[in-house]
Amino acid sequence: MFTRLWKKNKLVDFEHHREIAPTRFDWFEDHLITHQGLKHPQWEKVYARSEQLPKSDQSVFWCEIARNWMHHLVASLKEDYKRIETDNFILVSTRHSSFNRGLLIFLERCRKRLLANAKGITQDEGYGKWVVIAFHSIDAYYDYTSHFGSSEGVFGQSSGMFIDHGYGHFVFFDSEIANVEAIAAHEMTHALMRHLDLPTWLDEGMAVNMESLITGYPVDKLSASIAQHQAQYWGPPEIQEFWRGSSFSRPDEGQRWSYQLAQLLVDNLSTDYPRFVDFINQASWQDAGEQACQQIYGFSLSDMVEEFLGEGDWTPNPNLDQI
Repeated sequence: MFTRLWKKNKLVDFEHHREIAPTRFDWFEDHLITHQGLKHPQWEKVYARSEQLPKSDQSVFWCEIARNWMHHLVASLKEDYKRIETDNFILVSTRHSSFNRGLLIFLERCRKRLLANAKGITQDEGYGKWVVIAFHSIDAYYDYTSHFGSSEGVFGQSSGMFIDHGYGHFVFFDSEIANVEAIAAHEMTHALMRHLDLPTWLDEGMAVNMESLITGYPVDKLSASIAQHQAQYWGPPEIQEFWRGSSFSRPDEGQRWSYQLAQLLVDNLSTDYPRFVDFINQASWQDAGEQACQQIYGFSLSDMVEEFLGEGDWTPNPNLDQI
């Protein structure tokens, strides 16, 4: 899987920043498909092209692929989207220059802080720049994201995500910059941990806590009221959804309680940071992190959850990957 080309951090000079015209690859248009009127690359064909190149050419190649990709996507969108670049990001947006400037400054600083504050956990290696698409309307956002998942069923609403498909990238529904910044910090945490084999609860718990660290927005602290609501909601069927990760997509209050429980668990585990680094690097989605928890901390996930929810059948099903 490709991420982006790592570059050393430096201050962004927006006075000399502009839209960089892509080096046009004649073959690239033949590797595009259309979904809901929007252009998407056939990444397996692009990867086949990249494999013909030496390692020394990969950085330039993937930066140009990102520019070509955004050129064709922008052409298929109805509104007047602009493409702006920094050292590590390509932003596509319809917003005014001050909004784009503020968002790009935040993205560069957010990336730097996540790499510094979660050492041993986050990493940014690979080729190409991070692509960030801020869609003008919620309809365009869902038209685009529907290409990457089933449109059947009922799921919780989304206003932003990191799409780890082909060339990993961020998509948002354009809103106030404070909202976009919070979503960006959350989703960038996911992106910088994509090399790990994490269960969803651990991935989301980290993202919520790092979002709070970066933006300054407070997270929930355990209180009598929170403990009561959590204890009332969770039971044996619901906790298996939590360990499996499906509860984070519920359209009801179960989604809220899932994010809150994940955040509380990660907050508790990470008080001993060196031990937490070992845990998160060994945890696997296949058993929800059970084996790693016992090896690193000396207790089970059920023991840990019992501290928050009281006695109950909280042990992850041993066949989570088969449910």
